Amino acid sequence: MWATVRLGALMPLLLFGMEVSAIRVEGFVRDAFTRLPFCGAVVTLERAQAEPARVVTRIDGHYRFEFQAGERAVIRFAADDRVARYVVFDATDVPREWTDVLEAKLDMRLYPRMEGLDSTLIAAPAGTCAWDPADENMVWDMDRSAPLTERWRTLGEQHLVDHPELHTTPLQSWAANTFDLLADWALFVSCALIWLLYLALNRAIRTLGSGPRLLLLLAFLAGSIALVVDLATATGPLRLLAFFGLMSALLSGVLLLADLLVGGTALHRSAKVDADPMEEEQLLFEDPDPSPRSRSSSWWQVAAFFAGVFTLIFEGRYGLENTLGVWSLAVKGVVLGLLAAAGVAWIRSPIVLRAHPRLMIWSGGVWWFLLPMLGVASASFINRSFPAEPEQCQVWPVEEITRTSRRDRIKVRVSWAGERERLEMPRAIKEKLTTLDSLRCCTRTGLLGHPFVARIEPVRSPHHPS
Repeated sequence: MWATVRLGALMPLLLFGMEVSAIRVEGFVRDAFTRLPFCGAVVTLERAQAEPARVVTRIDGHYRFEFQAGERAVIRFAADDRVARYVVFDATDVPREWTDVLEAKLDMRLYPRMEGLDSTLIAAPAGTCAWDPADENMVWDMDRSAPLTERWRTLGEQHLVDHPELHTTPLQSWAANTFDLLADWALFVSCALIWLLYLALNRAIRTLGSGPRLLLLLAFLAGSIALVVDLATATGPLRLLAFFGLMSALLSGVLLLADLLVGGTALHRSAKVDADPMEEEQLLFEDPDPSPRSRSSSWWQVAAFFAGVFTLIFEGRYGLENTLGVWSLAVKGVVLGLLAAAGVAWIRSPIVLRAHPRLMIWSGGVWWFLLPMLGVASASFINRSFPAEPEQCQVWPVEEITRTSRRDRIKVRVSWAGERERLEMPRAIKEKLTTLDSLRCCTRTGLLGHPFVARIEPVRSPHHPS
């Protein structure tokens, strides 16, 4: 319902590869000794009556596969000069209603050829994961896999004794720990990179001439587009690098458009503007507030932008996500935000620029993005905080339950008015639901006239697995 509105046109790559309607297996392929991600490993998913699915790991070593309940899958890991290994996922006994909420995270370590490595160890799976009705989850066969894991570890330690040059160096250890940290905080790292990029471009457009400035923005735009195209289907941490590419493309594109539409106009002397053309151009690329403090704190604009993004996401969780007919509410918020941004642009514009609307647009700056986001979030908050009508309750069947790797979230969709709508609710309710159940949803109409789901209660099917 709100999945696309919540992130707008600025953050769709955050959702690439996030949502599944099947059993998911994902993780990293690593070097057995350094723990660094292994680039170029071939990971193959084999199933009966299906073509093998194959991925080649990129610089982050990440892989991901999805398969359905009732299938027995074998995942093989291979690379040049490494011992091939494999694991088994036996989902033949998984009930269909549990398929959408099961996932496994598996990091596979690849070893070089080692002395004492026998064929029985290579032929045995590194682990077997099967459905356990008691735990209602996929469970690893530790009684069998733990001794095998110990044998691999022992062989690896002996191999390091015979080949001390393979010992992990301090630099490799630091790199592995840094990679783990970056993988866990990839979103925040991407936001920090975007912030630094903005500061660099902002400084460049103030100091460079028109020609070099245009070439720089074109180069950033082309590089960002190439990055997005190359990583559009990436999984794992690289999808956040694709998000960085998308945001940098947006940033450089906006600056380039402003330079072409606004900067070019500023170079022409207007009969209505009694100012030197060079001074007029300087006004365009400096903060309209001439105070030294304003010029030295331009970084706040990116901070304000991300604050607006996260405010919108926060309100979207339980506000916009549970609002019915959310598009009309979002449009109202965007229109209100754009009108407010136009007012800010007028106030911030020097008098010499107000006679030229295209020049005045530049003065709006980040407010053209920030205020529409805040407008949507505010409209949602006001609408749900001041209900105008009593509750009306209905029972809606649960259509789909999916799990996302981002913060281990569970998404629930119900059948409402012939459509599949996503709802947010306490995690305790989500974890107990299956697609055999229903939800009793009580809606209220808010102050702005938009109905929203105010209360949710599970309705268990008599066939719910115990």
